[in-house]
Amino acid sequence: MSTQSEKVNILKNAVDTRDLKELVYRCLPEQGAVEVQNDVPGKEHAWHVHDTDETLIILEGSVRFYWTDNEAVCTSGDVIVLPRHARHGSVALEDGAKYIIAFNHISI
Repeated sequence: MSTQSEKVNILKNAVDTRDLKELVYRCLPEQGAVEVQNDVPGKEHAWHVHDTDETLIILEGSVRFYWTDNEAVCTSGDVIVLPRHARHGSVALEDGAKYIIAFNHISI
């Protein structure tokens, strides 16, 4: 199941998070890096935009991800596909959240 609004795409249970190495390798660009983010419960990344596409893969915990006119709670295995310049933010929920951020679009 996916939820779309303003080009943001939430893919529910899209990946198996048990093989972290495979996920990281899948997300790596030809040259560059990915980020692994650790947010404590309540950590908010307030409204912002990026100049690049992003793909976020939730590894553990949960986040409330919000964008211009919608929001979704994302948990382990969910993928957030975020186009450049999409206004968005997130809040880590009660268990916090760990997730991969790829600074490009990843085909899932």
